[in-house]
Amino acid sequence: MRTPPPTMDYQLRLARRQLKQARLLTFLASGETYTSADIAADILGLSRPCAFRTLQGMERDELVKSEEHPLSSGRSIRIFGITSHGAGMAGVDDAPIFQLGRTASGWIPHRLDGQRMRLAAEAAGWRDWMPERMMSGRGMAKVPDAAATNPGGERVAIEIERNAKTAKRYAEIVLAYIQAFKSGTFHHVDFVCPTPQIKEAVQRRVGLVRSVKYAGESVQLTDAHRARFRFFDFDTWPPERAEVANG
Repeated sequence: MRTPPPTMDYQLRLARRQLKQARLLTFLASGETYTSADIAADILGLSRPCAFRTLQGMERDELVKSEEHPLSSGRSIRIFGITSHGAGMAGVDDAPIFQLGRTASGWIPHRLDGQRMRLAAEAAGWRDWMPERMMSGRGMAKVPDAAATNPGGERVAIEIERNAKTAKRYAEIVLAYIQAFKSGTFHHVDFVCPTPQIKEAVQRRVGLVRSVKYAGESVQLTDAHRARFRFFDFDTWPPERAEVANG
């Protein structure tokens, strides 16, 4: 007895599955390398259980690998990273590949926060997002956590600040970005923090930087310099988010 041909329902489900996989692979192959089921759910517009099943299917197809990591909160998280095969299926031949056992657990929340901010920015009309690892080796004095172009066409450095650094460290960061502004690499830098309290602490520490050493000379920071440094919490960045919501 002949096997009946696949029904349209089956073909439609297969096409939808392939589309979901392609969206996740494109995201991972852009330099993000790994993500979580929660963020995959946001990318695909699915519930977390549905996104998790999609990732499990991709793992069976050897498009991604996964591993569990402990977090400082006492919980654990499973991350899914792109394989060489997955990058090939995304049409990218030079993407960073996920390697089991090579990811520092303490760095994962920072990376995932950056991905959440990426989705918020892209929903607000930002484009050409580039994660940190895709900018390494380009001769920058300070490589930001990410860079992207805002709706006004300005190239922006994005720093995800989960904790306030020392004023001394911010003096080094300010100097590096003043050089980047001067060269035209970036128009401004946005410090994006988990909470308003952390944002205020970061802004205060950066404000303590009055001058920097540039080309052997002391340069006093002016209001024009300071206007290039902006501060937000996760709920208020990017500023275009409110415009999209009010729409």
